[in-house]
Amino acid sequence: MQNNLQRIEQWLSQHAPKIKQDSLNPPATLQQLNELEQLIKQPLPEDFKALYLWHNGLNDDRNLGNLFYAMDFFPIEQVIEQVQRRADMVDQLIALHHADPEIDAQNVFNPLWIKFAFDGGETSLYLDLAPSTSGKVGQVIFIDDEYEIGLCVANSIQVLIADFANDLERDLYSLDEDALEDENEFLVCDDRIDIINWSASERWTRPSFE
Repeated sequence: MQNNLQRIEQWLSQHAPKIKQDSLNPPATLQQLNELEQLIKQPLPEDFKALYLWHNGLNDDRNLGNLFYAMDFFPIEQVIEQVQRRADMVDQLIALHHADPEIDAQNVFNPLWIKFAFDGGETSLYLDLAPSTSGKVGQVIFIDDEYEIGLCVANSIQVLIADFANDLERDLYSLDEDALEDENEFLVCDDRIDIINWSASERWTRPSFE
C-alpha cells in the first residue's frame, strides 16, 4: 500500500501540485484513530489507519481539491462527526432499493458504514464494517442516496488505493477547466470510471438496477 500511496504523491506532484501541497492535510494521529475506534467499539482495518497516517484528509483553505473518484476526502474529525450524526438516525431502518450482493442493504444508516468521502451532493464512499455474508469486512462501498443504490467499489481500502493509483497513471483523471480558471486544482474522472454518474459509466453501470 505504501508504494501505491507514493505513486499517488508522485502523480499529484507532476499534475496537481496544489492538491498535494495545499489540500492534503498532515497525517492523522494515533490518538485520533483511537477516538474513532472507541466510538464504533471495534478496531479499524490496518489499511484504513495507514491511509489516515499518510494524510488526514483534505482541506479547502488554499485549494478546492479532491481525490478518489473526484470526491472530497474527509479529515478524521469529520469522519467522527459523521459517525455521531448517523448514530441518531440508525433506528429509521430505510433499505436500499438496489445493492450489490456484498452489501447489507437493510439500513442506509448502518452505524458501521464509516463515511470518508463525499461528492458534495448525494453520493459517498464508506468503509463497510458490517457487510453481507457475501462481502468482506473493510470493503469500500458507494451509496447513492437519491437513487437508493449501493455498489461495492473495492474489497479493501488497499485495493481502492491501488485502483486510484492505476487510474491516475492511465490518464483517467484530469483537472477541471472551470476550477483552474478560479485557480483551484480539482480532479474530474473520465466517463468510463465516473462512479458518481454510475448508470452511464463503463465500470459501474448496473443494468439490473434501472
